[in-house]
Amino acid sequence: MNRLLDHRLVRQCAPTLAGLKVGSLFCMESSPSETLCKQLAHWNKELNPRGVCVRVIAERCGRSFIYVYREDALQKLIAEPEIRHFLAAYGYTDFSTDCALAYMTARIRKCHCFPHEVGLFLGYPLEDVKGFIINGGRNSKYTGYWKVYGDVTECEKRFACFRKCFNVFNKLFEKGYSLPMLTVRNAA
Repeated sequence: MNRLLDHRLVRQCAPTLAGLKVGSLFCMESSPSETLCKQLAHWNKELNPRGVCVRVIAERCGRSFIYVYREDALQKLIAEPEIRHFLAAYGYTDFSTDCALAYMTARIRKCHCFPHEVGLFLGYPLEDVKGFIINGGRNSKYTGYWKVYGDVTECEKRFACFRKCFNVFNKLFEKGYSLPMLTVRNAA
């Protein structure tokens, strides 16, 4: 469809495409809704068979926020009792993937900023999401792809893995690899 937009998705979401991360979020200028719908349909046609879904979770100030996620990994994450307990405190009651995403999207629409539990949907450790909320975004032990309040050593390893993934995927895309070729299929 549009190789430039595919490249943007790869640049922003490589760890999710590789199966290293539950989800990724990026924004793009809102185009006419028909064009955006066609692009999302294209991405979902190519990526759904590999376990990756793409959807708009917010639209603000002429921008669309695109959530790219691994449905199985997200369902497994929100099935964890500690995660459910945390999300329930923010009003989540139905923990199916679709209902949890619909509720998160509704919360985003109501807030002028993104609700902090979005970090869980991006694969941030619960300890770091809680630490961010408690500290108001200050006093982190380390900052990488997110602010770390828990295990710095483990997060540094993950960040290094993400950096390598971004580099490898971008090089492969530039050599002509397609989105399906770059996207790791869910394990059977």
